[in-house]
Amino acid sequence: MSAAAEPKGRELAGQELVEDLRALARVPSAVPMGAQTLIAPDDPVLLAYHRALRPRFAALAERVPGARVVDLPLEQFAVHVRAEAPGPALMLMAYTPTQHHNQMADPWSGDLRPTPDGDDLAVYGQGVTQNKAHQAVLLELLRRLAATGGIARGSLWLCVNNEGRSSHGCSIAILEALPAAPDLVVELFCTDFAVTVGNRGRVDIHVDLQGRATHSSTPPAAGRVIDAAADVVVALRELDRRAAAHTHPELGAEQVVPYLVSYDPLAPHTLPSRARITVDRRLLPGTSPTQATAELAAGLRERLGDAPHGCAMTVTEGVAMLPHQLDADRRDVLAPLEDAIRARLGEVRHRVYGGTFDAGGPSGHGVPTVMFGVPDAGGLLDDDYLALAALQDEADIVHDAVVRYLGTSERSPQ
Repeated sequence: MSAAAEPKGRELAGQELVEDLRALARVPSAVPMGAQTLIAPDDPVLLAYHRALRPRFAALAERVPGARVVDLPLEQFAVHVRAEAPGPALMLMAYTPTQHHNQMADPWSGDLRPTPDGDDLAVYGQGVTQNKAHQAVLLELLRRLAATGGIARGSLWLCVNNEGRSSHGCSIAILEALPAAPDLVVELFCTDFAVTVGNRGRVDIHVDLQGRATHSSTPPAAGRVIDAAADVVVALRELDRRAAAHTHPELGAEQVVPYLVSYDPLAPHTLPSRARITVDRRLLPGTSPTQATAELAAGLRERLGDAPHGCAMTVTEGVAMLPHQLDADRRDVLAPLEDAIRARLGEVRHRVYGGTFDAGGPSGHGVPTVMFGVPDAGGLLDDDYLALAALQDEADIVHDAVVRYLGTSERSPQ
């Protein structure tokens, strides 16, 4: 871009959609850094975030015919918009815990400034792509529905989900609290405007080692958990190669990858007495978390025995999320969403999500589920920012999709 060129998005600055996102970006919502990577639905961080978020939804719901705020289990809530005429039920889901972009220098600024390439104006803040853009889009949807008299048929659920434990607990609690299951769940997430129709599952598997704490000047002949942990990590490489033999034509391969090693106690010149290796075990349909845990335990004992380096070893199943695939013969329910995407962007892209997210929860209850939303432009740990043009695209697509599903008082569903 030339020095004289202006970044795009100037005409969007100051709009309520943008200001909603900037306001939410200033409120902390992140999982704290450290060995504890999970956050409970009633964590003080999330409760404080709700105190900033919920009043915005409640104020707009009062302006939409047939809308009301509904309390849901696990500190969650939804806005339910119901028409008098019968019709389908559509659920849009946005999430509160922020997990990535953990090394932003100023994570809660809500700054409005150019993107790194200078092409567009963007909102900066940790969580703007993973969570907060989607909440701002739902607020904008309510604002537009208020202006057009609500929906013409069926019902619309706008849910705020607190899942931060790498489980489906929050989604399942929401579904079980509803009078009837929705016909489609769209989880708003940073998918680069692709409609994700599948993902692998995952289970955390914990390998715990128990040895002896001694001064590092006199290491014991047996019971050195750091040595035992090193052998476990090496053995996991072979188990990863074995797991990778299980493949799926769309979802990819299974895996066994350690991502966290912790020791206790951490004291001066002291060999720790305990170690925990946490393994990311990716799953394909047909492999259960319990089965994967049992296979990993058997594989480690086959290579290392029951007590590597004299340390007692236990293998336990941790939190899990299920694999998911929306089969081609069930994708007709996506037609209104796809038409809205095509009208805005010109093409519809289906893809498999490379990570694991919450789609396996609703789909495991028989509800067709996809993920859709803006790009995640920053690196995993680096600055999180969202170009205003992308924010506007998601808002317009979501509104158009809702109208195509449910209509408004001014426009019939297509």
